[in-house]
Amino acid sequence: MTSNDIQLVRATEDDAGVLALVSERSYEHASEQHGKEAWGPRGYKAAKDHLYYIEKLETYCILYQEVIVGGIIISENGFDHKELVRIFVDPDFQDKGIASDAFKAVMELSPAKAWTVGNVEWNERNKGFLESNGFEKIGSIKTKPYMTDWYRKEVEPVDLPSIVELSPDMKKIIVHGEIIEKAIAREVRSRRSWQTLIVTEATLKDDSGDVVLVMWNEQIRQGNVGDKVRIENGYLKIYRGMRQLNIGKVGKLIKLN
Repeated sequence: MTSNDIQLVRATEDDAGVLALVSERSYEHASEQHGKEAWGPRGYKAAKDHLYYIEKLETYCILYQEVIVGGIIISENGFDHKELVRIFVDPDFQDKGIASDAFKAVMELSPAKAWTVGNVEWNERNKGFLESNGFEKIGSIKTKPYMTDWYRKEVEPVDLPSIVELSPDMKKIIVHGEIIEKAIAREVRSRRSWQTLIVTEATLKDDSGDVVLVMWNEQIRQGNVGDKVRIENGYLKIYRGMRQLNIGKVGKLIKLN
């Protein structure tokens, strides 16, 4: 598929090194433009991390006139949602509309009813790219060292479950609610690694009912009583007869606007 001399090709393990280099140049150029120290998301300049994405996620090389100038990484997040995990273009090839053309092409190659994407709070340039491509900011995530703004683009209407409808059979749960209670965090010992972990339980409620929301480590500071939140990539289990909604390692707790 081509558009404006753009071609998307599914990445292979041989592309990991080039994608890591292009990613490093792209993210660090953005940092410099915004007066920040060199910064990028986890693993942005490591070939081994890009190899992981190639093996586990939907990863494409962006080719411009048959040269790799960028990459797109996509995650399937359930309920006809997909997450634009990464999209980056080498600084020498920016301001040509390549990223926008590549995103339009990937929406045809990998259709979804809705898309989500995170953007570090200070990246105004990327904010403009997202808004020009139909994304709207819906909330934020307390990440370190910077906040992450969370955006969503709806292509078609999506029906999400209410809290009372959640079941252990559901995969990659997406649900909205308000945190109405939150217990004091406590330390527990991991059964697998014997590491000390921090955990707490909160009550997440919507008009249909409520559920126990289990929050671990960094997740604990993401939501407080009174916050309206969106859970992505969650899963439900029954523990001692009680329904528990877990966010998991790859899940997200977004504080809604």
